[in-house]
Amino acid sequence: MKASSYSAVALGFKATAVCLLLLLGNLEAHAIVWPWSWNKVDKNELRHGKWRTFQHDNPEVLQVKGRYKHGKEWGRWKTYSPEGKLYFKEKFKPKKKEVITTYYHPNGKVSHKGVAYQFEGNKGIWNYYWDGEWKFYDENGNYIGSKTYVKGTATSEKPIMPEEKTTSARK
Repeated sequence: MKASSYSAVALGFKATAVCLLLLLGNLEAHAIVWPWSWNKVDKNELRHGKWRTFQHDNPEVLQVKGRYKHGKEWGRWKTYSPEGKLYFKEKFKPKKKEVITTYYHPNGKVSHKGVAYQFEGNKGIWNYYWDGEWKFYDENGNYIGSKTYVKGTATSEKPIMPEEKTTSARK
């Protein structure tokens, strides 16, 4: 090959690279969210897609990880302790306005689990309250009883074992 044909190949490569960069730059301008992107917003500036935040005191430790759908929490979320251990998981079901929630002991065993319901509070801010039966477990994962909640208020101070519920219902 002559020197001029080498420069033509190099020029063709550079032109292709420039076109590719322009194309990718144009795609980014139209707010296409790639599957591996985090913390993006939609055209209305609402959080949308995969989202994560890190601890304030230690920016290398994950605090929260989940997904937004046009500004609303959606699907599965995980919240971590300041030490980076799983603190609780939530599964948002917006159509039912419910959040299935599981809390964990520091050793990773389930602490308690149940359902929370969403309601719109003051100034359009969404709030949650525990409702129905919540099951509680000791640090070894053994079931220790349940508490019933009515719109966020527990009907008993301590978890009640199933036998105790039957006895108290007969009284």
